[in-house]
Amino acid sequence: MLTFAELTEKVDELSKEELEELKRIIELRWIELRRQEIVEAAEQARKEHNEGKTVVLSSPEEIKGYFMKMINDED
Repeated sequence: MLTFAELTEKVDELSKEELEELKRIIELRWIELRRQEIVEAAEQARKEHNEGKTVVLSSPEEIKGYFMKMINDED
């Protein structure tokens, strides 16, 4: 694993096109990680709902994920 200084040095060596590609890859990975968090929150909310607990969703994405999970579970 690279230290922050080593990573900074390597990033400084990248061309403009390589930097844009790196940025795109990081953004896609961030989106995937966020999507996974939403799916996990939806699954937890669904489990709590099935157990008769009050469901607390903290973002529009979690609400959407919760209802999408409910729809998919019914199919």
